[in-house]
Amino acid sequence: MSVAIRLVMGVVAVSLGIGTGMAVASPQMVAKAKGMGMPVKNCQYCHTDAAPKKDTFKPETLNERGKYLYDDQQARKLKAPDLEKLKDFPGGKEQK
Repeated sequence: MSVAIRLVMGVVAVSLGIGTGMAVASPQMVAKAKGMGMPVKNCQYCHTDAAPKKDTFKPETLNERGKYLYDDQQARKLKAPDLEKLKDFPGGKEQK
């Protein structure tokens, strides 16, 4: 593979990561949140999409809880959301 093609592929990969803020979500996060006692049933606990995909993630597809975690992630420059912050999400027990 030529150097030019490798360079272009690298630039595309980096630009996609920058555009999403390097957000990373997974089914393991659902399991971890359940283990913390959160009333998680599926990905829509934080996302508006039923089956979000990492490669097409946009912050606009998060619900209020997801935006809360995403904003914290960006402010603290974390690679992944800190699920412990779910305990601090404003609202009553039904909002946790």
